[in-house]
Amino acid sequence: MSASATSINYASLQYMNDAVEHRHSHTVFSADPRPVLGVAEGQVFRLEARSLLTDGAFERSRDYTDLAIPVTGPVLFEGVAAGEVVRVQVHAIDIADRGAMVTLPGRGGFSAPLATAGRIVPIVDGHARFAEGFDVPVRPMVGKIGVGVPGPAPDSSTVGLHGGNIDCKDLTAGASILLTAQVDGAAFYAGDLHACQGDGESSLTAVEIEGVVTLSWHRVDLPPALFPRPVVLTADERVLMIGDGPDLGAAATTALDDLQRLLVWALGWTPEEAAMFISIAADLGVCQVVNARASAKAGLPATYLRDSSAAALVGLGSRAVLEGQPTHWR
Repeated sequence: MSASATSINYASLQYMNDAVEHRHSHTVFSADPRPVLGVAEGQVFRLEARSLLTDGAFERSRDYTDLAIPVTGPVLFEGVAAGEVVRVQVHAIDIADRGAMVTLPGRGGFSAPLATAGRIVPIVDGHARFAEGFDVPVRPMVGKIGVGVPGPAPDSSTVGLHGGNIDCKDLTAGASILLTAQVDGAAFYAGDLHACQGDGESSLTAVEIEGVVTLSWHRVDLPPALFPRPVVLTADERVLMIGDGPDLGAAATTALDDLQRLLVWALGWTPEEAAMFISIAADLGVCQVVNARASAKAGLPATYLRDSSAAALVGLGSRAVLEGQPTHWR
């Protein structure tokens, strides 16, 4: 864990490889900014991530409406062409020793309006201490991750073909994500680390926390048309198709359609056979319901694809952890 009770001392960190400081942060996934780092295929790099507590913004804010959680980047993936599918591996997520949460009027997934409220959540012995006697195990994850978009850029708090504010709690150390580059070089961004989050992120925020995420990337020889949206490959070898939409129902349908399309291509099944198998073997879940576009996940164990055209997906998540890398500061 970080030795500081107020903020991370980034200067004291010993980086494994190149690092991008959190001052290179943006509130949109744009392809326009000059890359702050170029990384070759397989090269390990790190991104520092801002949060609600960075630079004392949380303590200075009166109603929290002026706070934003940006993404860090862009990072150039050397040699990647627009339209190529890349797999970004999450090797480690190092987090600070306290995070923050807020609620805001008109936000959240509840029927009754929530008032403005904020809470600092300390990280104690691997748990987020919400209140005395109410400790939640820490499971650090990346909330926002994606590639730059040419032209009008999507806000970092929304989700789409480029990735974005997916808020999939399965994007932990040991997981990977497939993204389709929208421009040459990909213009990759990541940020919005959570110490822990439930499916839905129902109040608006998880335990938003500063930290550093360790990553690398590789090309994946898979048809881009099959993966127009992000795909998460979990540390326990599940394939999660990420859907988005104006509401949860639309997001869920998109995720199911993408999973059905994958099975039809990979196994040679009819759409009806794929739908029936999804009904008995796959799980449909929520990522988040609190942003402008909801995100959902539909997934199944990658072992079902081991002898298929999609065999390249099997094991891509479980091999992502670098040996000896912690998931939080000690």
